[in-house]
Amino acid sequence: MASARKGARGNAGTAYIGMVTVVALVAVSVAVRAQGVPLGPDLAVFLVLAIVLPLLQNVVDVGDRVRVDISSILSLAAMAIVGPVGASLAGAVTGAFTGRHLAPRIRLFNAATFALYRLLGGVAFQATGGTTAPSRLSEVSAVVLSLALPMLVASVVQLAVNLVLVAGVVRVSHGVPMRLQMASMLQGTGLAYLGFSLIAIPLVVLWKPAGLGPEAVIIVLAPLLVAQWAYRQHAEELEGQQRALEVLVAAVEAKAPHLAGHSSRVAELSARMAEHLGLSPQFVADTRMAGMLHDVGQTSLSTRVVRDLDLTDPSGGQDGYPEAGVALLDDLTFLRGALDPIRWHREALGSVQSSLPSRIVALADRYDLLTTVGSPGGTVQASALARDLVAAEVVGADAAVLVRALDEALARVRSDQSPT
Repeated sequence: MASARKGARGNAGTAYIGMVTVVALVAVSVAVRAQGVPLGPDLAVFLVLAIVLPLLQNVVDVGDRVRVDISSILSLAAMAIVGPVGASLAGAVTGAFTGRHLAPRIRLFNAATFALYRLLGGVAFQATGGTTAPSRLSEVSAVVLSLALPMLVASVVQLAVNLVLVAGVVRVSHGVPMRLQMASMLQGTGLAYLGFSLIAIPLVVLWKPAGLGPEAVIIVLAPLLVAQWAYRQHAEELEGQQRALEVLVAAVEAKAPHLAGHSSRVAELSARMAEHLGLSPQFVADTRMAGMLHDVGQTSLSTRVVRDLDLTDPSGGQDGYPEAGVALLDDLTFLRGALDPIRWHREALGSVQSSLPSRIVALADRYDLLTTVGSPGGTVQASALARDLVAAEVVGADAAVLVRALDEALARVRSDQSPT
């Protein structure tokens, strides 16, 4: 039955991709007939960049789930320099070359999606007074009215079309509600995408009114490429820290094989809850780290004791391992924000005095223990029953809010785990 359902969704996904591809082909064909293809060196430059950038890592991670996509910046600039058709053609090429490891049908979907949302963005750009002859702009007011404002509208249209198309294919293929998928995408690209126009505007001004031509790409994007390098160095440092911490987690799992994967699941669920509750990026990061390391104090216990611990029993003795975990990590300054949740995760559900991160980690830990880990030699609970059990354990005025955050986090985790 499950395989049949999976096959039906796979067929539905293929049909959806085919439909989007046909719509994109028709839309681009109509636009070409109406406006023609803007042949010339400018289009050639954008097509070359559309091929080269996906082969590089042109997406810059600048924070937790926040990204700057250089290709998207160029797509906004292309609307003014080579028009909607040129932007759409460059978008199709970018989509086809993005993710060389992806299945052909996914790359086809990317090409169609990129072509369609960039074409519609270009149409919105022109419809709101945007000019495809920016060389004639000589005054600040003209730049604002004929370039900046239309480009901002176009970026909103592009974002909206992209959200709908991608959320649609995930909904059809995997049954994930579009609302959840769109919320997940907006978390990382929403406001950042709107800010891309602030980078694209000077690119257009330097390219056309200032007469620099394609050299403007180097002038405007070079700082981003330098920032990309710096962020990658920082990311490598964080990865080194992460690997070191994973050694501690692995030590716990070696003593208690039934806890394999528990720490990573609690970390992800905790971070999702923190995001839903609107905590700052730093609090989200600290909460994720606390979820990952909440059991490291068990390394101070003997293997026999660790394997005999019944973590599903909130009233059972824990041999002081949370305090031992805090003592073990106390000298690591980058973990200071995670220490409080690690210390109190066994008690926070029943204590209104506990910090919000502590209660988040406690709730995520309790849910995963009931649904995946279970007691030593015991069975696990069904998700719905476990959810009701942990909901009954949360005290305080924020109990309902925390449980809703758990529900949303679980839905988003399932959404992210769905293959695309």
